[in-house]
Amino acid sequence: MLTASGSVGGFGGYSVGWLTLSLINAGLAQGKGRSGLNWWLLSLLLGPVATLLIVLLARVEAPSVQLLLDLAAQGDDTER
Repeated sequence: MLTASGSVGGFGGYSVGWLTLSLINAGLAQGKGRSGLNWWLLSLLLGPVATLLIVLLARVEAPSVQLLLDLAAQGDDTER
């Protein structure tokens, strides 16, 4: 419902803001190599606290192809 000042009254405005923040958090999480879906769901519950956690947590680096090849080669050496 719009008030005389033109703003959304009640919980509608907070709901839209909370949902928007959760979507932003999902994007931030994906940018840091984390699951966007999991962080979106967590953000629906925690809101701004989830934003703080995403910002403070370090980026998750995917293992490089060379590292995976090295690990596979080590596994082959131990089987002989």
